[in-house]
Amino acid sequence: MASKNRGGAILASAMVLALASSFAVYAVAQRHGPPGDTQQLHARFVSANGLNPGAMVVLAGVRVGTVSRVDLDPATQMAQVDFSIDRHLSLPSDTVLAIAAPSMTSDNALTIEPGKSASPLKSGGTITNTQAPSSLEQQVSDYIFGSGVQ
Repeated sequence: MASKNRGGAILASAMVLALASSFAVYAVAQRHGPPGDTQQLHARFVSANGLNPGAMVVLAGVRVGTVSRVDLDPATQMAQVDFSIDRHLSLPSDTVLAIAAPSMTSDNALTIEPGKSASPLKSGGTITNTQAPSSLEQQVSDYIFGSGVQ
């Protein structure tokens, strides 16, 4: 009888281990952004306060990429942000980037607001039309009164 119980415990333990492993693989895949080919882009900000490597890149509320690096450019004294997005996205050259939390309970993300230009932004290009992050008070006000980053 003891060996029958031991077999059930081993089976249950194996199932829990398989489930935990599957979740870990899923979590790592989500952390690294969209699957498949990506294109690298760069941006310059007056301030990148609150943005960290690994942060989401969001377009229309959908995660389309990941921030890979946030550094200070000593020549310009500006924050240099490197990020990758799905290679199949074609952003206009007048695209605007902002640093904001997509919701009041989430971490800051790099949000994309596509422009209207007919010329596309090339892979490896730098976006200089950026908005510095707003304070928590401003984000709360924007959220309450409906003018926040969508």
